[in-house]
Amino acid sequence: MLLTFLTSVGQWYGRCYGCLLEERTGLLEIKALIDPNSVQGELSDWMDEKEGSGNCCEWSGIECDNSTRRVIHLSLNGAYDWSLGDWVLNASMFLPFKELQSLDLSRNGLVGCSENQGLNVLSSRFEETGETISQRNSIQ
Repeated sequence: MLLTFLTSVGQWYGRCYGCLLEERTGLLEIKALIDPNSVQGELSDWMDEKEGSGNCCEWSGIECDNSTRRVIHLSLNGAYDWSLGDWVLNASMFLPFKELQSLDLSRNGLVGCSENQGLNVLSSRFEETGETISQRNSIQ
């Protein structure tokens, strides 16, 4: 009985903010890199709990799994602030998203990818699940 109660409380608590802290932090770090001054942009609703909704499952471009509350779909379509210059992708910024099934990076003017293990790990994760990274072929 106690175990059932603790399990229920644990599941309820994990859903209070929607996605996991690690993933919410990762999303806010992505925003800081690609659209740091966003007031009205694609990521304007991406805010920590002090500024707005800490439930990143409700943010634009985000879809979470209903049971695990992990981010499964991430769309950054047109989210990059072009005034920052060329965007060289550092794929390691997507590694916190353990259950990510799709990633849309279209309309951001990617010019390349940093040399690190991030893209290899991320690509192999998508290949294992049969899912895709939008525009993946153009940045490899």
